[in-house]
Amino acid sequence: MILLTGCGALADAIEARLIAAGVVVERLDTGTGLKPELAASRLERAQALIIAADDDAGNVDLALQARQIHPTLPLVVRLFDTTLAAYLAESLPGVSILSMSQVAAPVFAAAARRILVAPPAPRPPRPRTARRRGFRPDRVMVGALASLFLLVFPSALYFSHALGLRYLDALYFVWTTVMTVGYGDISLKDAPDATKLLGMLLMLAGAGFIAILFALLSDWVLSRRLDFRSGRVRERGKGHVVIAGAGNVGLRIAELLAETGRRLVVIEPHGGSRNVAALKIAGHHLILADATDDATLELAGIDGAAAVVAVTDLDAVNLQIALHARARGVPVIMRVVSPELSAHLNQRGDAVAFSPIAAAADAFVRAALADRRLPAE
Repeated sequence: MILLTGCGALADAIEARLIAAGVVVERLDTGTGLKPELAASRLERAQALIIAADDDAGNVDLALQARQIHPTLPLVVRLFDTTLAAYLAESLPGVSILSMSQVAAPVFAAAARRILVAPPAPRPPRPRTARRRGFRPDRVMVGALASLFLLVFPSALYFSHALGLRYLDALYFVWTTVMTVGYGDISLKDAPDATKLLGMLLMLAGAGFIAILFALLSDWVLSRRLDFRSGRVRERGKGHVVIAGAGNVGLRIAELLAETGRRLVVIEPHGGSRNVAALKIAGHHLILADATDDATLELAGIDGAAAVVAVTDLDAVNLQIALHARARGVPVIMRVVSPELSAHLNQRGDAVAFSPIAAAADAFVRAALADRRLPAE
């Protein structure tokens, strides 16, 4: 008999696989911790204990309590944090530490490697509606510049007649007035009153236009700086791998694929993710944006990518990314929790779909069935 703690898809998948293997499984309620007087008898009868809850701290506490009650019982513990995992493995004998990312990442990385070494398949031509959009200037800035020139050149024509100046000298006078430089070499002191009033209006309009232009320019520079810091710059290379999702699975996949020497482009919508800093330090091109947005995939250079790995936490998001990549003929490996959707995608050949829960459940079952043979009969 094997004891199982935890709830959710992973625990259910582990239980189903153990039952299919002919193993008796009992769920252990640990809502208030392990009560020695109630759990001791069940732990004595068990051949292994699988702790598969989605809570690192709670899983560590349960492992320690179980070891105090039954010092020789094999334990299979789910932990996300690598530091906690290393400590528990070192301090407690007979403990197997696993996590979904640890188990699933090599599966995704191996699938990506197979695609990368295979001859590239011909890609369909891009539809006209999906052509890369060119540079689009800011409408407000264009309007401000047009208004400025409409103010300067007609005004220069007026002052050339009013002051008896060559057109170029009048243009120079208007330009220095608008730019609020005013060298004083041309003055309106002796000009008619109407000309002076027009000059005053020119100064006021020029000051307003210059303020608007400097504000727009500052905004453009700041926006470009923020885009650069967020990685929202176009990937110019080819043959790279695009990874959508910088969670634990995405981080481990990046670490494994980096060993092949491939350039990686990682897309993550949440800048506060704890893995963002690690990916930046590793030198990967990290784009903080929505991977389902076609413009984001354009920045990631999806047309020149060798493969796309979609491993966000949501099946719907991964499917959207896969459809974008499929339209461009780019091979896709995607994370899918739903077994029905995974089977459908693999059957149609739209993507290579894997379930991290299925891979993790198989690994937990193998560890539990191996560990239960350790205690002496």
